Amino acid sequence: MKLACGPAHDRRTLEISLPDYKKIGICVSGGIDSTLLYYLLLKEKYDTNSDHEIIPIVVHRKEGSKIYARPVVKQINQIFGTINPVYRLGVTTLPEAQQVASAVEQAYKILKADVVYVGVISNREEHTVGFEPVVIPTIKRFYTPFLHLEKSHVVDIYYQLGIQSLLEHTHSCDQSETEQCGTCNGCRERTWGFAQIGQLDPRL
Repeated sequence: MKLACGPAHDRRTLEISLPDYKKIGICVSGGIDSTLLYYLLLKEKYDTNSDHEIIPIVVHRKEGSKIYARPVVKQINQIFGTINPVYRLGVTTLPEAQQVASAVEQAYKILKADVVYVGVISNREEHTVGFEPVVIPTIKRFYTPFLHLEKSHVVDIYYQLGIQSLLEHTHSCDQSETEQCGTCNGCRERTWGFAQIGQLDPRL
């Protein structure tokens, strides 16, 4: 799958293809980025009629994943008529930024995943005041296909594919599990991303 995405002044290309490895873990937080990545992996699986196993993984971080991750997985499963159980992994006693890396390591050890995907994007410097980025594991079979994209590119893909209704079920705040504070990195990125492509956030 190959998609040109983003605002007219900053078009970029996303390519998604399933690896030769058959057992794929995907970290889903309930945010815009991971929700789209889970959707795209399932779409590629069914478009190519592959026998890959795609396993959604949730880490109960403070950004609302324990509330939003399972509902978005359920919504996407319904689109494709599949049932993929969600596995809770990660060491929540670690600092927030290190919890995803711990979940990735557990995915290999506990779930026997062959490869793990995480929907990490490129954050704009002006939105990262007080923001501690997720630690990226130094593991060979760890994929971050959105790393060259910004929030505007991710949001644009939702509208291109006609799946913008999923946005209503996503959550982006780094500070609150239930509300959008409006000032954290996640909220600023989200607001900026919609504005860049001239769309209104359905959560507002």
